[in-house]
Amino acid sequence: MARDTLCSVNLVEYIFQAPAKLGLWPKSAILFEDEEISYQQLLHQTLRFVSALRSLNIAEGERVAIVARDCPEFVISFLGTIAAAAVAVPVSTMATAAELQYVLEHCGARAVVLTSDQIEKLRSVRQNLPELEHLLLIDGEADGALKFDEALAGSNESEVVDVADDALAFILYTSGSTGRPKGAMHIHRNLPYTVETFCKNVLKVQPEDRLFSSSRLFFAYGLGNSLSFPLATGATAVLCKERPTPAVITEVFRKFQPTVFFGVPAVFRALIESVAQGNFLKTSSIKFCVSAGEKLPERIFHEWKELTGLNILDGIGSTEMLQMFITNSRDEIKPGSSGRVVPGYEARLIDPYGREIRGAGKGDLLIKGGSASPGYWKNPEKTAEIMTGEWMRTGDIYRLDEEGFYWFEGRSDDIFKTKGLWVSPIEVEEALHSCPEVSEAAVVYGTDEDGIGIVVAYVVLKDEIHETHGIAERLRERVSALLPSYKIPSEIHFIKELPRTATGKIQRYKLRQGGKKG
Repeated sequence: MARDTLCSVNLVEYIFQAPAKLGLWPKSAILFEDEEISYQQLLHQTLRFVSALRSLNIAEGERVAIVARDCPEFVISFLGTIAAAAVAVPVSTMATAAELQYVLEHCGARAVVLTSDQIEKLRSVRQNLPELEHLLLIDGEADGALKFDEALAGSNESEVVDVADDALAFILYTSGSTGRPKGAMHIHRNLPYTVETFCKNVLKVQPEDRLFSSSRLFFAYGLGNSLSFPLATGATAVLCKERPTPAVITEVFRKFQPTVFFGVPAVFRALIESVAQGNFLKTSSIKFCVSAGEKLPERIFHEWKELTGLNILDGIGSTEMLQMFITNSRDEIKPGSSGRVVPGYEARLIDPYGREIRGAGKGDLLIKGGSASPGYWKNPEKTAEIMTGEWMRTGDIYRLDEEGFYWFEGRSDDIFKTKGLWVSPIEVEEALHSCPEVSEAAVVYGTDEDGIGIVVAYVVLKDEIHETHGIAERLRERVSALLPSYKIPSEIHFIKELPRTATGKIQRYKLRQGGKKG
């Protein structure tokens, strides 16, 4: 890909190329609740945020965390931080207090931009974060926090700072096999690469499009869907701060009439079920839909197609690669598959001995492309585990057919995704082990009757426990106090003993066989 199509300086300049070249400054960049923010307003606010950071003595390369629901201020903070040559660190609003503390401590955040729903969680760990000096509160008031609007109102506009295209721009944290979040670093040229390859060439987003994503901005998937894809093409981002329930999504469709909808399999299923219950869903404005996060079951594809007449383009991406690198296209879809390799990326399947599998076959998927993370923040060991030269190990097992379509066959390790989010079995098992009734526990990936991924737990109760009635719900209640909702087991099975190898290792594959319904 030609270098002049990408950014050779600060990626924020790349983002605003489309409105500048096409004369779209008065056009709506963001629609949010009753607000319409033009490209001109967004640029002004971004440059004021640069000035606000300078007044707080945030230096180039220092980290600014964003712990906020989707809103214009998230976009302004993200772009403004990067424009100042600092490093943006979006953090999941679903993180527990302990997870939040770990991420903020690990990245060494000097400032946090947050919404009021996160303030109590942050306060509970603030004393353990000596490097954290500044809080910028988007909504409401709180002691020790600077109001976001006031910080911008008191600032002049600063210029975007020139940087090398391999300078660090942002860090996205993802959970690994130990359950500890890992910070995937991304440099200034990574994000533009995803726009030029997937957004423009596969999705073919145009300035007249309106993009809405059920996945939040703090995810790599949502960051592209709701920020870089619409803004870098002169289109419009539709943002919603509410949890994406069927009722909320239905209202967004009605009010804002998006033309492209990004979801995950569980969201599409929930919408199908909502309509089956008699609720109305207006999809007439939508051209097509996109799904990622986990495999889209073929059944869900066909039910959605029958219900709405719309195709769902399923594919695979990752936090480390930032966006989709294998996907179905608007022109050709094989339901149940992840599609073909996105032009600009290369894929390779290898056998257990590391040998490349030529042509059709099944093996571990490696990927190469210009959006690849240079590694994990302060974690060279984990970086070495996933990187083989320019190739990144995805941890997924795929089958390649004769027509070049890739079919997901499972994970090559024990971690898995449910609702598009990573789950570490070890972390859930530790939470279950904290329950007084539990002797042993093993957690595996399973699927429900629709083929949607779920968390399945197998529990060995202590000898003195003879009655299982009501125990599953008690275990879920206790675990829910320790973990985010998507990590809570959907199914809990009580067994006498866990299957183990001769050396004492749990044979998870035997449990996984019992956890699949589809």
